[in-house]
Amino acid sequence: MRELIEQYSWIEHLDVVMTAAVIEGSTEQEVVSVYGGDPSRSTMMTFSEAEDAGSEKFGEYFFCQIFPHGPDVVALENNGWSGSVPEIARRASASGGRFFSVFWNANSVFRIVQAVDGQVVAWFDPMHGGERAGPADLIPEWINGLSLQAGHLRATSLALIELQTGLAFDQRLLNTRLPTYRIPDPDVMLKDVENARLP
Repeated sequence: MRELIEQYSWIEHLDVVMTAAVIEGSTEQEVVSVYGGDPSRSTMMTFSEAEDAGSEKFGEYFFCQIFPHGPDVVALENNGWSGSVPEIARRASASGGRFFSVFWNANSVFRIVQAVDGQVVAWFDPMHGGERAGPADLIPEWINGLSLQAGHLRATSLALIELQTGLAFDQRLLNTRLPTYRIPDPDVMLKDVENARLP
């Protein structure tokens, strides 16, 4: 695990806050719809351009890069958090799919979310390793024996993506123009869904 974390050490030196999700068993269009976007309206943007495009309406809508990557679909949010919301994970993994996301913000809040076939099976803060930090936390068995490095949680988060999904996060993704969709604030979109923020 330590060697894999070291491979992602580059992320620690970038001024980046993000949510990155890998979805198996779904199409790009289906994922866009789950996130609240319009699959027929995409724009090619880089990661930084996506943040800039949503900065004027922050809290109203965001721009999320959603694109196929091999057999999976990847959703990247620059300064967004839809992929950290359990209800999004449930919907994106429905009908036999799988969903895995990592989230961190500018306040050093981290979250790992995993869902299988419409059910959240992991929801925890890696800052606390394999220990529950709150009553709703779901600690997966696969975390046992892994050496999570609290001082390198961004790199650790990307390493967990690779361990759980097989997708090696390439730094070039952050500088590549990718299909980008306008999506709503998830808390607004899901305001009438009971326990949308709980696993």
